Order: sequence, then structure tokens, then C-alpha cells
Amino acid sequence: MKKTILTSLIIITIFGCQQTNTINGNYGDTDWDQNTAITGEELMQELQGKDSLFTTVKGNITAACQAKGCWMNMDMDGNQMLVQFKDYGFFVPKNSADHEAIISGWAYSDTISVSQQIEIAKDANATEEEIAQINSPKVKLQFMANGVVIN
Repeated sequence: MKKTILTSLIIITIFGCQQTNTINGNYGDTDWDQNTAITGEELMQELQGKDSLFTTVKGNITAACQAKGCWMNMDMDGNQMLVQFKDYGFFVPKNSADHEAIISGWAYSDTISVSQQIEIAKDANATEEEIAQINSPKVKLQFMANGVVIN
């Protein structure tokens, strides 16, 4: 009887301590109305002629930092938008690609240096050949997110 109880407790402990692989969830400050989210196409239209735009936008995550989830890329009407997180205050799951996200914060275009591009490429597990092709700064659509909701 003692052996059965001990075995049962060990099994319960093992299964109870397993981490779930849940991606869906809230990350950062998510105290905002998700229903106001615009599409990537609407974002591109609203950004025309502006330096930046505070908004809530939804789209598909196409990649996430494989080192610790400290950035992600989202498809915005055919444009890849680099999403970073305010003050590195939160991260997203490394396996969040191919999930829909709603993000709130500042959208803007800015230049990404060669060294930052290389760091991002390494975080994305790029090959040495891909990294070697990075040789000039580039202007890219970016977003500084206060919060992320992954569905």
C-alpha cells in the first residue's frame, strides 16, 4: 500500500511540474481595447506622411527571437515589421511564429544598423551565408509595443 501511494505521488509530481507549451496569452501591458486594432493595410495607410503613430494593430507573427523572445516580426500588408518590447519589460514565446497577435504601441520607420541587423539575424538562427550578406543599414517598419496579445 505504501509503495502504491509513493508511486502515485511521484507520478502526480512529475506531471504536475511539467511546463505547458502555451503560446496564447497576454504579454506586457494589455490594458487596452483589442477591438480597436487595425489591419496591416490600414496601418500602412495611416502612417503615410507621419513620423510615427500610436495605435493598436493586428497581424500574423512571422518570426520571433530564438534567443529569448525579445523581438518578433509581423506581416503588415506585405511589409515585415520588426516589433520590439518597451524597455525589454517582457518577451514573447520563442515559438510564437504563425500565430495572430494584437499589439499596442508606436509604429514608425527607422534605420537599422548593420550590427543590429546581424544581431537580429543571429537571434533568428540565420546561416553564416545569410549573415555575411548584411552589409548596409536599411530603413524598416518598426513597432515599440507596450503590450502583446497572442491568439
